Amino acid sequence: MRDLPWAALFTHTLAQIDPAMEELIATQRVQNTHSVNLVASETYSPRATLEAEASALVDKNASGYPPREGFGGGDVMDRIERLACERARALFGAEHANIQALSSTIANVAVLRGLLRPGERILAFDPAAGGHGSHGGGRHISGQEFEAKFFGTRGDGSVDYEAAAAIAAEFRPRMIIAGSSAYPLSLDFRRLAGIARDVGALFFADIAHVSGLVIAGLHENPVPFSDVVTSSTHKTMCGPRTGGLILCREEHAAAIDRALAPGLQAAPGGHIIAARAVLFALVARPEFTTLMQAVVAGAQGLAEGLAAAGVPLYAGGTATHMVVADLGGTGWSVPALNAALFRHGVVANTTGLSGGLGLRLGSTPMAIRGLDSSGFRALGRWLGAFLLNGVGDRGFAEGIAALAVHHPVPPGLELT
Repeated sequence: MRDLPWAALFTHTLAQIDPAMEELIATQRVQNTHSVNLVASETYSPRATLEAEASALVDKNASGYPPREGFGGGDVMDRIERLACERARALFGAEHANIQALSSTIANVAVLRGLLRPGERILAFDPAAGGHGSHGGGRHISGQEFEAKFFGTRGDGSVDYEAAAAIAAEFRPRMIIAGSSAYPLSLDFRRLAGIARDVGALFFADIAHVSGLVIAGLHENPVPFSDVVTSSTHKTMCGPRTGGLILCREEHAAAIDRALAPGLQAAPGGHIIAARAVLFALVARPEFTTLMQAVVAGAQGLAEGLAAAGVPLYAGGTATHMVVADLGGTGWSVPALNAALFRHGVVANTTGLSGGLGLRLGSTPMAIRGLDSSGFRALGRWLGAFLLNGVGDRGFAEGIAALAVHHPVPPGLELT
């Protein structure tokens, strides 16, 4: 391309400016179109949220909290953020909302740093049982700045709440954290909050994976009895991968806000905040509740199909959007399993279990694409046979390809 004044380049398309990147994005579109997506942390973002993210707000300085007085012209951004926070509070019945975190893990760190002193004790759901590393995992900053112990599951995969209470009574944590990344059943947030009260601890619920179910009334909302709750805005909330949401009691608001900004990050993205505001309006609609009902029914169907094929299921099944197949002893390795599934058109992800290898599967993307519970049940049977046979199968690949074609990605995200 010949040299042009910078302003002249504003009208050029991505294909004109960077054909290599255009080709890579097109490749991802091809993958999305021709595969069956069972990644539990993925979704398809509504067009309205993408329009907000790609708006003029992408260039706007959003440093600080409303009212932004450190620079001129911040009034519009103030109104956008206030609207986002108002909608977030209304969705969950929260006293305070912070929507600036650039990821839900950063939100979690802000909560810990805002409410605890370095070295204080936390008790959390064990990452080896399906908890999240940002709840005190040894390789995460939360496990390095604070003293952590964990409660886990019994032999049948159910959460051992009695052990949690016993550990709390002996360990005397300053905070109890409840949340999961690869646990398919519902955590009893209310019971864990009671354990926290019994030992004088703060209670922190991370609902990153189930927030959409909470909004739809399909999972208990922990906000009324928690000191603080965090969530991502993707996964079951079905929005762009744009960061974290913090909901807390008013008494904790100032400390958490300061810990996030300026404590952990500077300017958030104005376009990201706007997209979250749009998302919060969308998920308040009855259509979203209908989708979440399909998500839960789809996960149940998938679990039934896998079980019918003889695949052991972690914790015995599902009560959320997630199913975790227990593949310990099958001979699969992580690279081999993910590669084999992808060759046959299935996108999923492996996870570690205390007993070995797990395959974490989520129903949200394919429920959005219209796959019903009977379709998920059939998919579970096909997938189960493949996982246990451990060999490639042309019929399986053809069935997956047909399923992807008959349940296309949402309009605007398909191949153009």
